[in-house]
Amino acid sequence: MAEGLRGKSELTQRVISGAVMAALGVFVAWWGGWPFALVWAGLAAAVAYEWGRIVTPERALLMAGLIALCGAVLILGMVTGLRLPVTFVAALCLLVVAAMAPADRRLWLTTGAAYAFLLMWCTVLLRGAGHIGFVAILFMFAVVWMTDIGAYFSGRTFGGPKFAPAISPKKTWSGVVGGLASGVIAGCGVVLAAGLPLRPAHAAIAALLGVAVVFGDLFESFLKRRFGVKDAGALIPGHGGVLDRLDGFALAVVLAAMIGAARGGWANAAAGLLAW
Repeated sequence: MAEGLRGKSELTQRVISGAVMAALGVFVAWWGGWPFALVWAGLAAAVAYEWGRIVTPERALLMAGLIALCGAVLILGMVTGLRLPVTFVAALCLLVVAAMAPADRRLWLTTGAAYAFLLMWCTVLLRGAGHIGFVAILFMFAVVWMTDIGAYFSGRTFGGPKFAPAISPKKTWSGVVGGLASGVIAGCGVVLAAGLPLRPAHAAIAALLGVAVVFGDLFESFLKRRFGVKDAGALIPGHGGVLDRLDGFALAVVLAAMIGAARGGWANAAAGLLAW
C-alpha cells in the first residue's frame, strides 16, 4: 500500500512539474529573442554542471561557468546586433575544459561541455526570429514530449521485450514504437495547426527526431550507469535534474538544426526544417 501511494505521489509530482515546464517553455519560445536565449543559456549551464557532477564533481562549477560565458557572448551578440564569435569562444572553452580535466576523464568532460553548448546554440539557432522559428520550436517540443509520454504509457500498457536491457531495463520495444508514433502524430499536428502544408517529409523528420530522443535518453542512461549515478540532479520534482529532462531533446535539437541548416542555411534553419 505504501509503495503504491508513493508511486502515485511521484506520478502526480511528475505530471504537475511537466505541465509547469511545458507552459513556461511555450511562453518563453513565444517571447523569443534574447530572453529565450537567456533561459536556454541557463539550462545549458545547469546541464554542464550536472554532467560535471556525474563525471568529476570538482570540475562541475568550471563546466557551468564556461557554458554560461558562451551564453553571455551569444546573448550580447543578439542584444547589440554584432556578429560575435560564439563558436570560437566555445572552442576556447572546450580547450580549457580539456586542459583542466583529469586525464582519465578528459574525453567525458569535453564531450559534456560540447553537449551543453550545442544544446543551447542549436535551440537558439532554430528559434531564430519570426513566426516560423516559433513554430519550429513548438514542433520540437511536440515531437520530444509526445515521444516521451507515448513511450511511457505504451510501455506500461503493453510491456513486452526490452529494448536495451543492459542500459535502460525499463525501456521496451512497445514503448519505443508507441513513443515514435505519438511523436510523429504530434509533430504533424503542429504543422497543420500552424497553417503549413503537411508533407510526407514532416512525418519523416518527426520520426528521425523521435529516434534521436530515444537514443539521447539511452546515452544519458549509459552515462549515469557508467559513473554509478541514479539521477543527474534533484532540481525538478518527479523528474530529477535538468539533464534528465533534456537528454532526448538535446540530441534531437542538434539533428533538427543540422537538417534545417542543410536546407536553408544556418540563418534560416527553422524554415529549412519545416518549409517543404
